[in-house]
Formats: sequence, C-alpha cells, structure tokens
Amino acid sequence: MDNSEKLTLDNQFVQMARRAAIIAKTSDPWIRWHAYLTRWTEDACLTIQGLMQNMPLPAAALDVATGTGTPVLDLAKAWPQCRYEACDIAAESIEIARLLAQEEKLPHISFKVCAAEALDYPDDSFGLLTCFFSLMYIKYTSKAIDQFLRVLKPGGHMIITTWTGDNQLFRLVKDTFIMEDHKYPDGQDPFMFSDSRSLKALFKNKPVRNLLVTERKTVLNWEGNEQELWAFFKDSNPVINTLLSALSPDECQEREQHIYSLLSGFKTGGNILFEANMLVCSVQKNSLPL
Repeated sequence: MDNSEKLTLDNQFVQMARRAAIIAKTSDPWIRWHAYLTRWTEDACLTIQGLMQNMPLPAAALDVATGTGTPVLDLAKAWPQCRYEACDIAAESIEIARLLAQEEKLPHISFKVCAAEALDYPDDSFGLLTCFFSLMYIKYTSKAIDQFLRVLKPGGHMIITTWTGDNQLFRLVKDTFIMEDHKYPDGQDPFMFSDSRSLKALFKNKPVRNLLVTERKTVLNWEGNEQELWAFFKDSNPVINTLLSALSPDECQEREQHIYSLLSGFKTGGNILFEANMLVCSVQKNSLPL
C-alpha cells in the first residue's frame, strides 16, 4: 500500500469515526433510525429512477428534507452526470450526509442546512426536486410547496413520497395498545398525506400540470434486534410513551414483551422486514408562457 492509499484509508476511518460519534451522542431519533435502516428509501428511489426514464435528465436536482442523505446518495450513484443539492433543517443530519457522500466518493452532491419553507436557493434552479417521506413533518406544507415550485425550472419535475396508513409495524403496535389516535401531542399527524386526495389538494391553484399519485408496496429492512426497533419506535412516536405512562410497570413490561414476540415473527436472516405502502406523487411545473 502506497502513502496515498494509506492516507485515503486513514481519512475514511476518521470520517466513519466522526459519523459514529455523532450518532452515539445525538438526541435526534431520526439519526439513530437511519443508522439502522438500509432499505428505507430504496424502493422509492427505484420508482423515481423509473419515472425519470421518461423525462430529460436534469442538469441539477434538489432533495429537500434529506435527513442523513440516503435517498440522494442513491440517486447520485444512478446519475453521476447530474449535479445534486440536498438540504435539511437538522445540522447533525447534514453533517452525517456529507461524511457519507465523502465515503461513497460522490463529489457532485452539495449539502446545506435550511428549512423546506425557506429554501436557500435561487429561483428556477433545478430540473428535478425530490422529497422522501418528510412532507408530513413540515409545519407549513403549502408554503413549502410554493418554495419547491419557486426553485424548480419551468417544465421541471417534482416527486414526493409519503406513507399510507397500511404499515405492518404500525398496525402491530396499534392493535397491541388499542390506539385510537396516532397524532402526536403537538397535533402533528404522520399520516396526514396518506391518500391521493390530500396530496392532490396541495397543488390546487398551483402552476402545475401532469399531476399523478400512485400507490406502491415496499419492504422496510431494520438491521438490528427487536429491542432496538421498539426503542426507536417509542422514541419517535410520542403517542406510545403517553399510552405506556398510563400502564402499571407490570402491564408495561407485559405489553413490551408481547411486542418483542410479534416483531420476532418478522425476522429474516437476522434483520426485521415488514411491508408498508407508499404514495408517489409526481407533478410538473408549468412552462413559461410563449
């Protein structure tokens, strides 16, 4: 091994150590979530790649609310000739995304910290904008859609993915705890865009055409054990902690042991796999009038 190869390897170890340190100390459950998932957005990326076969390859694309960058990394590998930008409101997530892009040797991705409702990019900058499974967590969705359209070029495409309520894991937990309401304490609803009607309503009176919403089944892959998956689910779903707090310690332990038993039924090759349905919304910004 020559000195340049050794230096490259040393840098990779430093990056991996830095990423591990961020994950270990973070208070953000979504960063820990991405640390365990390998196929969370894989099917959605493949769907987008299929859609892009029928449209001109953009010179520049933007991924909004990118989290730790998993989806945009996959797209950047598929289209290395396209320049990618990615943004998220969480600085820790963006730092991990940058480290991952360096490890994957993807220099054509740039990352920025900014909110979806206030995108820090010029007008008419991108031929493609993507937003993976994040729209439901954006506080002002109509304002965000206006921003998405502002930075899209005339004729540019937007592709948004959301979850439906048909999710094996969520169904399992809901049945175990007899949940009647899945909204978070602050009123946030993780399934607020779980049907085509609610997604299409976002684009009413917007300058768009070719609006299409389709449903697809996907498989989610958790690389960890039942206790780790349940710990995350509790961490990221405040409703669960509210329900648990109403139980006695013995009842709480009994319910959680039941959850572990059910989750073990979804194990395949050491990983936990379960089905979930997603919606894929594709729409095109109107071209400039002649």
